[in-house]
Amino acid sequence: MTGEPAESARARILAMAATELRQIGPQRLKISGIARRAGMSHANVYRHFDGKAGVLDALLGQWLRGLEARLQEIVDGPDPADDKLERFLATLSRAYAETRAQDRALFALLADPFPGMLEPARHRRRVETWTIRIADEGIATRLFGGSDARRAAALALDLAHRFCDPAALSCAESGIPAGDGRRERVVRWAVRALTGRN
Repeated sequence: MTGEPAESARARILAMAATELRQIGPQRLKISGIARRAGMSHANVYRHFDGKAGVLDALLGQWLRGLEARLQEIVDGPDPADDKLERFLATLSRAYAETRAQDRALFALLADPFPGMLEPARHRRRVETWTIRIADEGIATRLFGGSDARRAAALALDLAHRFCDPAALSCAESGIPAGDGRRERVVRWAVRALTGRN
C-alpha cells in the first residue's frame, strides 16, 4: 500500500502475523506468508521488522507492555514491601495463567522463545529487577529479614516458580483450575519466607 503511514503498516503486519502465529505456530510462520496476508511485499515487512524474530518480539511486546505497566505501578506504589511483593507475584502469575489459557501461541513465545528473540530475556530481567527493588525496600524497612536483596528476591521467585516461571507453567499438563487456591497459597508462602512469619 503506497504512502501508508509506517505506524499503520506496522500494525497491519502485526495483526496478520498474530493470525498466522495462532494458525500455524512460530516454526512454520514465514515473512512471505505474513506479507501475503497483509497484501504487501516481503521486502516491505523487512522495512519495519528485523526478520521473523523481530516480528515475534513485537507481538510478544504488545502483550507484555500492558502487564509490565501494571507491575511497574505496584513497584512504584506506596504500599509496604510485603503487600507489594504479594500483589506483584499475584499479578504476574495471574497474567501468565490467563494468557496461557486464552492465547497459548502467544504465551509459548515467552515460555519457549523462537531463536533470536530478545523480548523474553528482557522481560525476565525486568521481573527480576523489580523483585529485587521490592526486596531491597523490605530489608530497608525491616519487613524482610537478611541483608541481601538479590538473594531475597531469588528466594521469592524460586518459591513461586511453579506459577511465576513461564516455562514451568507451560510444561504443566493443564492449567490450575479456577478456585483451586494453590497459586494464592504459594504467593503467600513466598512472602512469608521473606518476612519470617509462619
